[in-house]
Amino acid sequence: MPRPTSESLRSLALLGLLALPAAFPATAAAQNQASTNGAAAKGDLLAEEGYVTPPEAIAKLVTTPRDKNISFTSPSPGARQYFMRTLSDGLPSLKYVGKAHHNLGGFQIDQQGNRERALTMRSTAGIEVTEWATGKRIPVSIPVGARVGAPVWSPDGTQIAFFALYDDATQLYVADAATGKSRPVSPRTVLATTITQPEWTADGVSIVTVLVPDGRGPEPKEPALASGPMVRLNENNKLKTRTYADLVMTPFEKELLAYHMNGQLAVVNTKTKAVRKIGAPGLIRAIDASPDAQYFKVTYVEKPFSYALPVVSYGARDVVLDASGAVVKEVAKRPLRESDDPSDPMAARGRATVDTSKRDIRFHPFAPGLLYTQVAPMAARGRAGAGNAAAPAAPAAAPARADSATAARRNDRLMHWKAPFDSSSATVLYETANRITATRFNDAGTILFVTESGTAGTFEQAVFLSENNAKYTVVTPRRGADTTQVRGGFGGRQPDGLITRPGKKGVPVVMVSTDGKFVFRMGTAADTAKVQNTWVEKIEIKTGSMSRLYESDGKVVETISAPLDDDFSKAVIQRESATMLPQSYVLTLATKEAKQLTQNVDLMPELSAAVKKNIVARRADGYTFNVKVTLPADYKEGTRLPAMFWFYPYEYDNQAAYDRAATQNAQRDRRYTTYGPRSLAFLVTQGYAVVEPDAPIFASEGQLPNDNYVADLRNNLSAVIDALDTLAIVDRHRLGLGGHSYGAFSTVNAMVHTPFFKAGIAGDGAYNRTLTPNGFQSERRDIWAGRQTYLDMSPFLYADQLNGALLMYHSTEDQNVGTDPINSTRMYHALMGLGKTTSLYMYPYEDHGPIAKETVLDQWGRWVAWLDKYVKNANAPKKPSAM
Repeated sequence: MPRPTSESLRSLALLGLLALPAAFPATAAAQNQASTNGAAAKGDLLAEEGYVTPPEAIAKLVTTPRDKNISFTSPSPGARQYFMRTLSDGLPSLKYVGKAHHNLGGFQIDQQGNRERALTMRSTAGIEVTEWATGKRIPVSIPVGARVGAPVWSPDGTQIAFFALYDDATQLYVADAATGKSRPVSPRTVLATTITQPEWTADGVSIVTVLVPDGRGPEPKEPALASGPMVRLNENNKLKTRTYADLVMTPFEKELLAYHMNGQLAVVNTKTKAVRKIGAPGLIRAIDASPDAQYFKVTYVEKPFSYALPVVSYGARDVVLDASGAVVKEVAKRPLRESDDPSDPMAARGRATVDTSKRDIRFHPFAPGLLYTQVAPMAARGRAGAGNAAAPAAPAAAPARADSATAARRNDRLMHWKAPFDSSSATVLYETANRITATRFNDAGTILFVTESGTAGTFEQAVFLSENNAKYTVVTPRRGADTTQVRGGFGGRQPDGLITRPGKKGVPVVMVSTDGKFVFRMGTAADTAKVQNTWVEKIEIKTGSMSRLYESDGKVVETISAPLDDDFSKAVIQRESATMLPQSYVLTLATKEAKQLTQNVDLMPELSAAVKKNIVARRADGYTFNVKVTLPADYKEGTRLPAMFWFYPYEYDNQAAYDRAATQNAQRDRRYTTYGPRSLAFLVTQGYAVVEPDAPIFASEGQLPNDNYVADLRNNLSAVIDALDTLAIVDRHRLGLGGHSYGAFSTVNAMVHTPFFKAGIAGDGAYNRTLTPNGFQSERRDIWAGRQTYLDMSPFLYADQLNGALLMYHSTEDQNVGTDPINSTRMYHALMGLGKTTSLYMYPYEDHGPIAKETVLDQWGRWVAWLDKYVKNANAPKKPSAM
């Protein structure tokens, strides 16, 4: 089982499920315990110590089988005839979330299953393959007693590799897409603690993975008696870090971490089940195999381990191994980084304006060897790539960023590095005066597509490798007045909209038409007269000329999920609107004929029928922001309802910056609203108005946004309440407020600095900024540079001013930076001593944001009871009698 993360977890029995009325003085708390427990015995849900359930209407919404509605988004590689989806069985059960595990510096391990804890918690019940042309659904056979994790298509789209997750092991399976039949491909247990997904070789025959090493002994056991003190020593080194959870704490935990990270790299033949071990076991963090699985780039974690930072900051080295497992070359080495401070040289490594190291090192998908990008050496400055006289002129070049004018003139290069990977085996594949930000190939490996950043913006170049590197500008930068949003990238990163898809070598490639002349991109154009205008363009590679292949009518939101052929003649699309359920279709672009694939249904009619309003609130200082309001389906205009606010503040430099963000967020309102298991909108079924205001924190001239945090928080909430009161939507004397994480922090701040709210709900929050002395959220000053701001923003220091009844919940294994559970236990301790009305619910096994079905239902049960007691049934102040 996981160890306690702080002193707070050792005192849960004292701080548990209490709800103390404000009328009781602190000295009476002990006397009141018996009566509180007695109330629980009589049905006081708020003090019940077992898991409770909410009203049936909310329980139904929490457990709605969302998996019934399907979205086809990513077809199989190759012929693209199938779609795959995992089959969910709802929120994970507590038996998966609560399974024994270790928390070691952000490295969470299901030690019995030899895998990352997330694979266990997020596992699914099965896999289903759909043949889109016929509608045939093919269930994949799953071994008895196992769940499913990390399914991956083979490069040709005929097979699916997945992990079969047993309680005590993780096994590698492969299924046939056409029949759904699956089979184990190795009796060896996979070690999926760091490598959490199978990796196919380019031929689709073998899988590269990490196995439990031969002869591994039992897990280390913690000594019954400590061998000495916990030692931390710093001698005049400025090692500034953020406030991390569950860091490695002892020599024993270092040993435990190494045990669960130590794995055997292996290639498993899926036909013969033969296992080829690559080298000796090691502390493997990442792997990248060459297409033929003859070379492997492996990232090894290196000792010493750190007590100050999580595992991701540990030292590491990248090496290339050959098929025998011998180290051919060390290609990169990163030392242990003991600081988050940008001024620390180690922390700043890689952020310098001149980056002369090798970047984006990966295997060439179409030729032996590696590819990497690097700024050219000083003496090797040359012309920017081989062009073609007939090619259109490239946009104005921007020099690579540099520390000096001399270095600024240095070119950027894509290098091809062949075995034995020494100083003489690298050749220049492409060179430019601009900064190379991404490179991809077509599926034949004959055209290199380069994304370059220049003074005119970002643009795409096509380099014909078989034509002496003839270069053509495919996409020029968009101008500032162009509000088009360009999208692309089916199967990989795509910076400027050229469509990519999974390639035959198992890596994403730019999709080129069957005649080799055209590429494609798509996007949406802003048009206030339409819901959304979706388009597809065909671009001639050698001329850059564009033609519109398809344009939607703009009546609904249309998302093109994936082209179904390389000429983009057919595509899977999804259509929806604010009132129309999302459905998937096969679209013939030339005729605009669409064949519906899905028959999704309204799973939550009580919420789709709810009344929704968007309101603009105006502060006294002139700032404006948006407020989303959801009301019961039977709401009558002019009816004042009890209301629950739910919010999360963000910082902005000015009104214009907020307006830009708000415009982007408004796009969501054009889509059909879906609701997660913890959506506050569920409260409309209980007669509440649900209010979700933006909460912009603005920077004043010469100040940072957080310097105005308390004032802006108060002004925002006051403006929202006034607006809703003027519209006769809410009863301003029956208001609740809540939020999660930074929203929880802001909820408690609002309750100590304003008189507006009868009750609050705050989850997984931080309430004392002296516990995060080196920065938090977007605040980059430490407490000594921003002392007053830190103090003003710490509601713990104003706990005596709390107005209303505060319910807090916190996950006992909260791994989020800066929100250690001690925040909630100490706040509860303070409020209890002050005689305030408060409660604290500590949820075992949960991380930052509960996911277990039992936990979520319990939360809803207590939230509704709390709000009913302190908000819905709160008495408005009596009007003074007439004289």
